[in-house]
Amino acid sequence: MSIRTFWIILIKILGLILISQTITIIPEWISSIYFIYENGDTKNLIILIFSILLVLFILYLIFRFFLFKANWIIDKLRLDKGFENDWIELNSSQNKIISIAIIIIGGFMFIQNVPIIFKEFFIFFQQKILFKDYPKSGWIIFYFCKAIMGYLLITNSFRIARFIDKQK
Repeated sequence: MSIRTFWIILIKILGLILISQTITIIPEWISSIYFIYENGDTKNLIILIFSILLVLFILYLIFRFFLFKANWIIDKLRLDKGFENDWIELNSSQNKIISIAIIIIGGFMFIQNVPIIFKEFFIFFQQKILFKDYPKSGWIIFYFCKAIMGYLLITNSFRIARFIDKQK
């Protein structure tokens, strides 16, 4: 494997980790928007929405460059220059390494959220109230969706890796 291929794989893995960590931020933004909307503070609401849209646009650009334009990053930062050897001894293809990273990220998401779901369900059943009246029902749904996403990342890792590799 060449040094350039190694850097491409590493940059794509970092992009996938950024995406998995960003998923947690979005519900917090939605709850912030709802809280400010309920207080009737329209000036701060407009500023918050504009800030969130700006951050989402910047995150989109970062994800786009990390996943689909890794060669551009390597060229601009000259990451493949200055090495004595041009090859690294790895007997795996780029697709396999990216799919292994997707499996690890998905497994981490799944393992991180399943205990939280069980804990919240345990607390919910102790309260003996309806699900719609439970104050953390939205978070239970969110953690459940994250666990499902982790499971889907694990089971569809080769398809996702092929999609990422095809888009370059």
